[in-house]
Amino acid sequence: MTERTPRPEEGIDREIDARGIFKVGIWLAAVTVASFLFAWGFYRALARSEAQRDAPPSPLVEASRPPAAVGPQLQPVPERELAAFRSAEQRVLEGWGWTDRAAGRAQVPVERAIAEVAAAGALPEFMPPLVVEPQ
Repeated sequence: MTERTPRPEEGIDREIDARGIFKVGIWLAAVTVASFLFAWGFYRALARSEAQRDAPPSPLVEASRPPAAVGPQLQPVPERELAAFRSAEQRVLEGWGWTDRAAGRAQVPVERAIAEVAAAGALPEFMPPLVVEPQ
């Protein structure tokens, strides 16, 4: 057997049909685009028919929905609000007042309470915590 060597004017890849490969690529791209357009149109038609078959919502459901908030619900100045919260908490911790005058319970500053417990040398019997709103 003799091997055939290509001549320079024939080109090396003479047996590859580039034009046929290009035609197949164009055909595949066209079929892909056509399939996409068909599926998209079919989906839109199905969605439209389902929307027409849906019953309208009850007016009671519409009336029971909470109103939408207008604008973003953000704290405009969170640092100022945090400082106000901390100062209110500090006033409660450092303040004097009655929690239950009839029972003889009073609110004392934290530092004073710590000093009293340290002077007594023992912790008092604990009662359930009382919720005291700042005045």
